[in-house]
Amino acid sequence: MATKIPQPIKHVYKEINAGKYATVRHYELALTTNGNSLLSDKINIQKDRNFAKSMPDYWLKIRKGNKWTRPITGLFKTEKKNLFYGDRFKKRDMILVKFSEIHDEVTIYIFQNFYTRHISILAPLTVK
Repeated sequence: MATKIPQPIKHVYKEINAGKYATVRHYELALTTNGNSLLSDKINIQKDRNFAKSMPDYWLKIRKGNKWTRPITGLFKTEKKNLFYGDRFKKRDMILVKFSEIHDEVTIYIFQNFYTRHISILAPLTVK
């Protein structure tokens, strides 16, 4: 029996402070669909500096008050261009992150209470 894939909560963020930092980009929430936002209004995505054994390509942080949190997940490459995956709460929620071509916009899909290593079954929902 096939597992039913839940409808993801979609967050669309636009870059702010473009070009201010070399390895970090800050984004502000522009749109949320299919539910309430599960992330903060501002996010921080930074390139990995090769300190973690897991070796993600990027780290995702959210804003709590006036401070950035510790990374909530590492973002790992998929076979699709500009599409990365991660998780929340120790693989309870699946996260797919789709960057625009020039990385000025990022779309984050969060699949609540669903996680899989088979990203190919989720990619058609996010790549249109």
